Amino acid sequence: MMARLFPPTRLNCSRSLWFRLLRDLARRGEGRRESGAFLLGTLEGENRHIRGYLLYDDIDPDALQGIIVFDGSKMDRVWAECERTGWRVVADVHTHPGGYGQSPTDRAHPMMPRRGHLALIVPDYAQRAVKPGSIGIYEFLGDARWRDHSAFGRRFFKLGWFA
Repeated sequence: MMARLFPPTRLNCSRSLWFRLLRDLARRGEGRRESGAFLLGTLEGENRHIRGYLLYDDIDPDALQGIIVFDGSKMDRVWAECERTGWRVVADVHTHPGGYGQSPTDRAHPMMPRRGHLALIVPDYAQRAVKPGSIGIYEFLGDARWRDHSAFGRRFFKLGWFA
C-alpha cells in the first residue's frame, strides 16, 4: 500500500549536479540555440541515478546547429566513458527555446532509440534554474511511441542532496 501512495522515483539526481548541468546547457546554448547531454549513472531495477553527464558538443563538436544534429558515429566516446566509469546512459536531456513539449523531430528521432529510455526537455534554453515539474519527461516505448511523465514532476524525478 505504501508503494502506491509513495511510488519510488524513477530518476534521481543530486541538486548540485542538476544545477551544474543546467548552467552548462545554458552556457553551451548561449541563449539562442538548443544544447544537450547524455546523462550517465546507475540503474537499480527501474530506479535510475544520474552521476554525471557528457555534453553533446563535447562528443560531437558540430552537434549544436540551432537544433541538435548529433553524429551517431561519435557514440564510441559515450560507450568508452561508460566502460571507464562503470556507468550507463540513464537518460538524455536537451533544451528548447520556449516550453518543454516534444517536437515532431524529438518524437521521430530519439537520441537513444531503446525502449524505456528517458528523454528530458528543459525550457527556455536552460536560461533559468528549473526543477522537475517544470521540465518535459518522456519515456520511449518503441515504434515511435512515447509516454509523457512530465505531469508527475517530482514524483517521477527527484532532486536530492545526495543521489
